[in-house]
Amino acid sequence: MMESISLPITIRESRKSDIEGVYRLYQSLSPEDLYMRFFTFHRVSHEEIEQLFSRQDHVTLLAESDGKIIGEATLYDDGEFSVVVDPHERRTGLGTSLVSGLIRKARELGLKTIFFYTLPENYPMIKIGKKLGFSLEYEEDQVKGTLNLN
Repeated sequence: MMESISLPITIRESRKSDIEGVYRLYQSLSPEDLYMRFFTFHRVSHEEIEQLFSRQDHVTLLAESDGKIIGEATLYDDGEFSVVVDPHERRTGLGTSLVSGLIRKARELGLKTIFFYTLPENYPMIKIGKKLGFSLEYEEDQVKGTLNLN
């Protein structure tokens, strides 16, 4: 049985003023976490976070607790999305809450399908996909989850 979120958490759309908090979230990730997120060992720079915030091809939802950003989920115009949760806040339902928020946002935007790619060993993301009704396609080096929003 999954633990539930116990902290007072706000899930909201990102603002330009969140750049530093998102940068700190990414800095809290281990090399293994970064590999799971990017399929490579890539340490995100402050400039990359600034670039993400300046682009107009996506919506980013943030999970915040006590002024600290503890989760980030980004939905791109083509329907692909990604999720990052602070290592200390995992297994609480936060990732599921963020993806649920992206599903609602995708429907508001009129998207017909949303999807994610993950590594086969990223069991938490696969579990979220199963729980929320995504169809999963397993390949040798990746898993694609797809949800039709019709």
